[in-house]
Amino acid sequence: MIPAYEESRPWLVAAVALVALAGAPACSRNLVERAIDARGGPLHSYRKEVDATVEIGIPGRWSWEVVFREPDSFRWSLHTFGEDQRLIYDGERVVHQLGSATLPPSPPDDGVRSQARWFAVTSLDILERPEVRWEELPPSELPPGVARGLRARFADGPSPFELYFDPGGLLVRARGRVEVQPVGAGLLDAAFSDYRFIDGFRLPFSGVYRLDGELLMRESIRRWRPNDPTIGSELLSTQ
Repeated sequence: MIPAYEESRPWLVAAVALVALAGAPACSRNLVERAIDARGGPLHSYRKEVDATVEIGIPGRWSWEVVFREPDSFRWSLHTFGEDQRLIYDGERVVHQLGSATLPPSPPDDGVRSQARWFAVTSLDILERPEVRWEELPPSELPPGVARGLRARFADGPSPFELYFDPGGLLVRARGRVEVQPVGAGLLDAAFSDYRFIDGFRLPFSGVYRLDGELLMRESIRRWRPNDPTIGSELLSTQ
């Protein structure tokens, strides 16, 4: 027998309401919010030290460091046999350094902007800012091996970026048009893997990059420093 509903049980109504409210935030989170949560939270800045095997352009074993600060500032330091080379962008100007020599600042070109935007979109948080619009991709547009995806476009950007996620919400693939010097510009397609916990974040330690379908490089990240408190106004320094 099914028991009759009793209006004299206000506690039952209240309990049902509380359960519904408790589940509402998780259900209402969009794809970007879920991905940021899956990673461990907002990533305002980071340092990563990379070893890479480069296949085209100047093939060989290379190492470099990337320093990123939201929304789109970065310092890319290439370690060479002589003095380090650096490309630095603070959101408004570009600085090139070769060891202790520094060229005068200059306005950014499209290539530098494309690199800055690649670092920004793959860090995810900029997707919540008004200068970027994104939409979730339908299942018919997803490549094999991913659960969900989105297409994001900067308000003044010539072409979109696409990001793809695994069932747990981790970013496992990204692609978009980027200028990769000295190789050239093209469709950069990256697959991320070997996620590990670092200071409360789940971050990838391996990446495979292709440019216009050709293998560009395989990277192995030696060290991550997420939300590094030392990355501030000194981003343009030589340290």
